[in-house]
Amino acid sequence: MERVSWDEYFLELARTTASRATCSRRKHGAVIVKGRRIVATGYNGGPSGYPHCDEGACPRAMSDAAQGSDYERCIAIHAEANALLFSSPEERDGASLFCTGAPCFGCAKLIANSGVAEVVASGGRYEGWDQTRDFLRRSGVRVRLLDGLEGVPVLDLTSGAGVSDRPRVTVPEHDA
Repeated sequence: MERVSWDEYFLELARTTASRATCSRRKHGAVIVKGRRIVATGYNGGPSGYPHCDEGACPRAMSDAAQGSDYERCIAIHAEANALLFSSPEERDGASLFCTGAPCFGCAKLIANSGVAEVVASGGRYEGWDQTRDFLRRSGVRVRLLDGLEGVPVLDLTSGAGVSDRPRVTVPEHDA
């Protein structure tokens, strides 16, 4: 029996962590790893002690706001932010953050200033992702989005199959 790769292992743990999310719109998970040891986990949901999104406490969740908009009314703390909050600066220094979706720009700013050296996500590109990715890279954070684009293999975490047999697709890098 072949063992799964470290990427598959930690991204699967991030997916499992996402099962604790209380956001009624989307469930994300994150795991911070240093030296192949788990430092912290996080999932998206309201602050501790505050009623949860899935209990009707989030004005944005109750609205028909489009994905990617109206976040100022959202009470959820993102998975990446929660994982950062539950780790110390020493634990984050040089660590990798594995997450179930590409981080938003707000989380990217936190990651860039946290000491995390690498972000590994299983997918979740969105409009504006290229700018967020470039921001992280310019901030010295390595970024790997394992969705089959940019010559990186796909990790299919929906079927439990692991690395996909789908052909790799290369997208040319933009000139800066």
